[in-house]
Amino acid sequence: MKIPSAITLQNIKLDELRQEMDICLRLIIYRDNMIFNDIIVRLQAVFKYNIDEWFKGPAGDNVENTYVAKPVCLCAKGLNSYLVSAYTVTLSKSFVYRKSAMKVLKTFLQTRNNNLFDIYEGYLQIIFIRLRMPRKQFLDYNWQVLSVILNNRLMQMVLERQETDCAMSWLSTLGGAFSALGEEFEHCAKMAGKISMRQFELALRLDNPLLIARCRLYSALSLIQRGYFTTPKYMIQRIYKFAIKEKDVRLQNMCQGVWAKLRHNYKQYKQKKSVSFKTLYISSKL
Repeated sequence: MKIPSAITLQNIKLDELRQEMDICLRLIIYRDNMIFNDIIVRLQAVFKYNIDEWFKGPAGDNVENTYVAKPVCLCAKGLNSYLVSAYTVTLSKSFVYRKSAMKVLKTFLQTRNNNLFDIYEGYLQIIFIRLRMPRKQFLDYNWQVLSVILNNRLMQMVLERQETDCAMSWLSTLGGAFSALGEEFEHCAKMAGKISMRQFELALRLDNPLLIARCRLYSALSLIQRGYFTTPKYMIQRIYKFAIKEKDVRLQNMCQGVWAKLRHNYKQYKQKKSVSFKTLYISSKL
């Protein structure tokens, strides 16, 4: 009996290794009508299946001559979801485990198809893995602790927002009262300006740009009642442009009302002054 030489044995091993590297498996993990994972398993690597990128291969190699074999279902009853998750992760991370798993899958396909030729020769074998709901669910305690922290933080933010909205409502009522009295008493107009500054701070905390613009408009009204006209003029114009940009009709109407108040008070101011001073031009339209 002729004993094979070392070169012959080496060639046989190279042929076997080449055949193993040519094996290409596609694992489709699904449950009902939903696909949870779709991966290509080769001895070299595991990568996501993409119909557009498939013909480029996992590392740029040419797989244009790859054919699709008859799909096979791994287990008709379905496999535990936790088990399948651990299986796919280990496949992608461990070369040794991937090599052993592909040998097992090759044997499985051979018994199912009875055709070893399909496994080699560049055939893409599709294996369906059906998921089933585990009998026992495991709770991730790390995520539980994180969820408790997030819930506490969200509850704190909700309560803070509620208190801030309540304080804003009270300040609006109080500021409106002082603003009405500010028509006759200057100290009331000053108090209305201070209240508008507190509202401005709350609006910044709420991070509401439209509310911030309204608070600035309240400050402009307080300045007008106290006899300042230049600064409110430019404040109202900027706020009006912002209201048009944000398409806030209510803020636009408020700007027009404060602008009319500015023109009226400035007209009265000029009539009271007996000495000449530099005139501020305020158009009839904002």
